[in-house]
Amino acid sequence: MDAPREPQELVLPERRLDRFREWATGGTATTAAARVRDPAGRVAFVRNRWSDGWVLPGGAVEPGETPAEAARREVREETGLDPVLGDALVVLDQTYVSAATGDTAFTAEYVVYDARADEEIPDAGTLGADADEIAAARWFDSVPAGFVDDALRRYIEP
Repeated sequence: MDAPREPQELVLPERRLDRFREWATGGTATTAAARVRDPAGRVAFVRNRWSDGWVLPGGAVEPGETPAEAARREVREETGLDPVLGDALVVLDQTYVSAATGDTAFTAEYVVYDARADEEIPDAGTLGADADEIAAARWFDSVPAGFVDDALRRYIEP
């Protein structure tokens, strides 16, 4: 993929590592997301049930799916937007580390695409694959307070 690559170390307690282990060892170990901008330059962010703050819309790449297909699908599910994807902005080479032992548990990739969309974001109650998956989704003029991934900040600033 022709995009900058950045290392990212995620030190997590075992209970959080266990939530990702099957995806990383038996699945694709790839996540795809998008920095979706509207014509005014605002960026779409979501709050979901597993994050502690605002994140880019995205999620796991399913077997047989490309990262771009996954990013498009996840943006639709989590924001209701129909994104036009551009190039990858960055690929984070993730290392998941046990907070208890300091050992590497597994590695993964997180691909973030540039995207555009013109629609308004509907009420969060209609979003997500499950009824309670998305707590909020909205456009922001700048990266919101509570954005959880500082490794991405310089790639997604409006």
